[in-house]
Amino acid sequence: LSMRSGMPIVAGGGYYTHPFYPPEIATMSEDQIAQELIRKADTQPLGAYGEIGSSDEITPDERKVFRAVSKAHLKTNLPIFTHTAFGKAASEQLDIFEEMHVDPKHIVIGHLGGILDPKAEIHKAIAKRGAYVGFDRLGGGTDARQVPIIQAMLDAGYADKVMLASDFSSARLLKHNGGPGYSVTLTAFLPMLRKAGVDEKTIHGIVVDNPRRFLAFQPKHKHPTMS
Repeated sequence: LSMRSGMPIVAGGGYYTHPFYPPEIATMSEDQIAQELIRKADTQPLGAYGEIGSSDEITPDERKVFRAVSKAHLKTNLPIFTHTAFGKAASEQLDIFEEMHVDPKHIVIGHLGGILDPKAEIHKAIAKRGAYVGFDRLGGGTDARQVPIIQAMLDAGYADKVMLASDFSSARLLKHNGGPGYSVTLTAFLPMLRKAGVDEKTIHGIVVDNPRRFLAFQPKHKHPTMS
């Protein structure tokens, strides 16, 4: 699709949440999981690890996987997207990464738009620590409630830590099938930000500069297809 359309597509990989782990994760060590993630980075066209997820409360195996992903990141430089249960355990996720010496600038803590706090206290706390804040279920019923949260982030000086996305996840959402399509964040949500008074320079920074800066990295491992 990328080659035919000319549109860059960045593939992610890794382990989602505990209920979706392959059975062997339970018996593998951190280092074994990390080596498997490194192997995937070396042999598959991955541009990120993610979504790396946690449940409402992080399970022991999820904690093990987070530590393994941290080790794999330090060996590969691949950035990391996470999944939270509507913001639950967000700070704990970042705690694990920082304990493992991962620079927060390489992390998006995901689904924080699920915390519907117009003061954006947790969002700002995550951004202050250097990680990106994922508002990544846009194009749906809670869009209007996301606007004041993002405005609070902007007012606090964290425009460079806001990451927008749709969490596009099924064929029924394709335009071909009558859905809003991949572009729904741009077509449905950005007009709301503009109406709220967010200027074009700030919007460009959020939807172009932030993901480009986050996804750009110097590989530590050379993929076999790289020249």
